[in-house]
Parts: sequence; structure tokens; C-alpha cells
Amino acid sequence: MIWLDGLDLPQFQHFPVHFVQHYKDPRYPAEDAPTSPIVFPWAEMEAKLDAAEGDHAIVRYLSKERPGEEVSKIIGAQCERINPRTKTEPVRETTSAVYHVIDGNGRSVVGDKTIEWTKGDTFTVPSWQRYHHEATDRVYLYRFDDRPMITALGYYRNEKEDFYNLV
Repeated sequence: MIWLDGLDLPQFQHFPVHFVQHYKDPRYPAEDAPTSPIVFPWAEMEAKLDAAEGDHAIVRYLSKERPGEEVSKIIGAQCERINPRTKTEPVRETTSAVYHVIDGNGRSVVGDKTIEWTKGDTFTVPSWQRYHHEATDRVYLYRFDDRPMITALGYYRNEKEDFYNLV
């Protein structure tokens, strides 16, 4: 088991719009995990990734309450499968991301730095840094990012898709 928090604390520090509303009872009511809007069993995601074609598959987590939308309006998440001896296409985008290695070994080239990683490691990719992943064996990566917020603000850019081809 791991506990990896993806928090939107920097946004709350920048935009002072948060407040606290305490729950009226002394204990918050528990829900069964299968009905929770924020619980996504790994077995279901792994099956989706393994069913996808190609050497590199990406599946975004989507909201259970708002079909087709990101899991959160601020923080997004996805999982990736990378087959052995596969090098992913380079990406350069205006989001920042945190990656966690669910399984496998490999490395990521982020800008001019190479990050070697193995199961259980966590690493970051800053905004507008070109990066790609290279798998030694079959790899599963979990990623959370600020793409929903950056997109909503109109600031999302991807080097390969951008109309102006920003460099």
C-alpha cells in the first residue's frame, strides 16, 4: 500500500478563496468504497491499459459524477502502460506532473536530466520541460497533474498540437 497525496495547495495559496465548513456531527459519515466518487480500483485500470493497443497506452481518470469530464476541476490523473524496451514520444506541455512508478523499471529524460526509476519511486516533470519515458520491462505509471485547471484558465499548450508551435 502507498499513500500519495496530490494536493492543490499552491492554488489555494495563490487564490485566497477557501474556507472551512465543519461537519455538524462529531464524526464524518463513512461510505462504502465502491460507491465513492474518488475510489478507482487498480484492477479496472490495469485491465483498460492492457486492453489498449500499442506499446504505450494512456488512460485518463474521469469523473464518476460528471461523465466525460476530468476527475477533478483542478487536478487530473492518468495511468500509463509502457511495454518493454519502448521509448515514448517526447512531450512538452504547460502542465506540471508528478509520476509514481506502480510497477517496472526504466528511466525518464526530463530536459537535460535523466531520472532512473523502479517500482515505488516518485518523480516530477516541471511545466514546459520536454520529456519522454524509456521502459526496461513492462511499466505502469500513475500521474497526477494540473491540466484541468491550466486548461480551464486557457493556458494549456502542447508543443506538438499548439497552433502557433511554440518553441
